[in-house]
Amino acid sequence: MHRRWIPFALAAVLMLSAAGCGGAQSDPSAGHAKEASAERSSAPVKAKPELKGKIRIGFVGLNDQTAPDPLTGDTVYGADELKKWLKQDYPNIDFEVVTYPFKDHQGKVKALIESRQIDVAVESDSKFLWNQGFSQELTPWLEKDKEWSKDHYLSSSMFTGPLEVDPYGRSVINALPIAVDASGIFFDKSIFEAYGIPPLSSNPTWDEVLEKAKRLTGKNPKTGELTYGLFTRIPSDNAGYNVSIIANTFGADMGQMGYKEYLNQVSLNSPGMVQATNYFKSLIPYMPPGTVQGLGGEKWSTPRNNIAMYINLPAIQLQKFRSLKMDDRYDVAMIPKGPGGTGGFLGGMRVQMVKNAQDKELAWEIVKWMSVGNGQRFLWETKWMMPVSVKALGPNYMPDALEEKMFKMVEQAQYMSPIWFTTAKFALTRAMEKVLLKDTPAQEALDQAQGEVEQEFAKMKAADQKK
Repeated sequence: MHRRWIPFALAAVLMLSAAGCGGAQSDPSAGHAKEASAERSSAPVKAKPELKGKIRIGFVGLNDQTAPDPLTGDTVYGADELKKWLKQDYPNIDFEVVTYPFKDHQGKVKALIESRQIDVAVESDSKFLWNQGFSQELTPWLEKDKEWSKDHYLSSSMFTGPLEVDPYGRSVINALPIAVDASGIFFDKSIFEAYGIPPLSSNPTWDEVLEKAKRLTGKNPKTGELTYGLFTRIPSDNAGYNVSIIANTFGADMGQMGYKEYLNQVSLNSPGMVQATNYFKSLIPYMPPGTVQGLGGEKWSTPRNNIAMYINLPAIQLQKFRSLKMDDRYDVAMIPKGPGGTGGFLGGMRVQMVKNAQDKELAWEIVKWMSVGNGQRFLWETKWMMPVSVKALGPNYMPDALEEKMFKMVEQAQYMSPIWFTTAKFALTRAMEKVLLKDTPAQEALDQAQGEVEQEFAKMKAADQKK
C-alpha cells in the first residue's frame, strides 16, 4: 500500500496521542490493578495462564517507555505498559516488544522480519507485508477459533479494510484491525450562533455544507473579525482523499483491488470523480487564504478560531476538545454518505502474523488478543487510539454521548479504495495540483491522471512478465 494505511488521519491521531489528548476511561496505572478478574475475563479472548513460550511483537509508532509528554506533562504510555497488559492474561509467555517510528517503517519492519526478530507485526501498512510475502493468511485460525468473530467489530467496512487478493482473485484475510479512526465534519458552534445560522445537520449533504460555508464567510457579526466557512488539508495527497470521499457520496466507482497493483481496477476520470473534483474546487473560495498551499488553519481549536467547519478530521479529535475543555464549543457532523451507506475516511492499525513466526499458534493468540481481546482496552485506556471492538471493552463499558458520535463515524466509514493506493494516489495528487493551482479543467486533469496510471500499470505488468 501507500506510505501508510491512513496518511493524514493517522498522523493526526498520533499527534493527539503524543500530546495526551486521546480518549480514555481511566488512568491505567491506577485502574488496571483494581479491576476485578471477572471483569477482565469478560472480554471475548479469555486469559490463558497455561500458555508458555516467547512472542516478539513489532509495533510501529509506539514509544519504548512510558513517560510524560514534554509539552503537556500528560503520561504517554509505551511498550512497557503493553507488556504489563499482556502479562496479566499470559503470565507464562515471555514478551518482547520492538518499537520503530513511522519514518521509513516499511524498510524497518522488513528488516525485522527477514532477520526473524518478530513474530507479530502491528502496522498501518498490511498490504506492503502481504505483497512482500511476509504476512501469514489467517483463514485457518479464523475458521477454527471460537473466541474470534466478525460480530465483535464495530462495522464490516472496518474489518475488511484494504482487502488483499490472492492470484486466483480470492479475498484474503492476512491482518485484523486493532485501532481505527474515521473522519467527520467538525464545526465551531459559536461561529454559527454569532451569524444566527442553525448548526450543521447531524447528517448533512454537501449542498448544505457549501450553502452554510458561503453564509459563514465574512465579518463575524459578534466579534467583527473575519471568519471563513471551511477548512481542510489540501497539500500532498490530502486533496485527492477529500475528492474521493465526495466522489463516494456521488456514487462514483471506487474501484476494485487486484492481486497486484497493476491488476487494480482504477477509474480516476469517471463522471463521479470529475463531478467531485469540480465540487471540491467550488468550496475553495470559502477557505482561508493559503489553504491550497497548506496554510490558514493555524487558529483552529484555539480561543481565536476563525473557521466555521473543518472537513475530514479524525473522530478522535473529539477527545482533544474534551481534553481542552472545549467540547461545548465544537461538535461534529457525519461525512455525507454514498449509495452504499458509507462516508468518510477509514484508517487505522492492523495486526498480522509474520509468516516465519517461531510459534504460529502463540502468534495467533496475540493477534486475536490485540484485535478482540484486552489489547483493545490497552489502546483505549492508555489514550492511544480508538478501539475496533466495543465488545472487547467489557459489558460494563458504556460510551457517553461524545464517544457514541465517534463510534458512529467509524461505523459508516467507507472501505479502502484502489484510488488511495500508490500509483493512482500519486497521479490523483498531480491532477489536483493542476486543477487547484493551474486552473486546469477537471476532466482534462483526470484524463491525464488516468493515462498515467494505465501507462504505469503496463510497465509493471511487462516487468512482472519478464521475471
